[in-house]
Amino acid sequence: MNLNDPKKLEEFVQRAVAAIPERRAPRSLEARVLAEIDRRAALPWWRRSYGFWPAPMRGVFLVLSAAAAAVLIAGFMTFFQGSGTAEAANEVARRFAWLSLAGETVETLLAAARNAVGSLPSLWVYGALAAVGACYATLACVGAAAYKTFFVRR
Repeated sequence: MNLNDPKKLEEFVQRAVAAIPERRAPRSLEARVLAEIDRRAALPWWRRSYGFWPAPMRGVFLVLSAAAAAVLIAGFMTFFQGSGTAEAANEVARRFAWLSLAGETVETLLAAARNAVGSLPSLWVYGALAAVGACYATLACVGAAAYKTFFVRR
């Protein structure tokens, strides 16, 4: 059969699909689906997704959320402008002094890495990128061949 003609190919595919028998769903599936739909419909509005809330409740939630955010911001500003802020900051800095040492170490290592990478010839960088790309393509081809060999049934 010559399937190069699009019309014949379409007819062949339609016949092949029509010949596939329909699969029956389990008998309990319909009952389970309908029970789940009924269960979700019976949920109160506050247990549903935000989109199902009544419009006045969404407005109240928005106002209360904005008020809570304003209170938090005002509290943080008051805390950081208070008289005990300097002592608290000094205590935190004393307890976490090792973080500044770790940060300086990371900065030094990054600067050394930048210098090392900056001194590499561009041909080496492009060659390394090409080698990594070739390795990736080889891995993809070997994986596809292994899949076709071991898992595709003929």
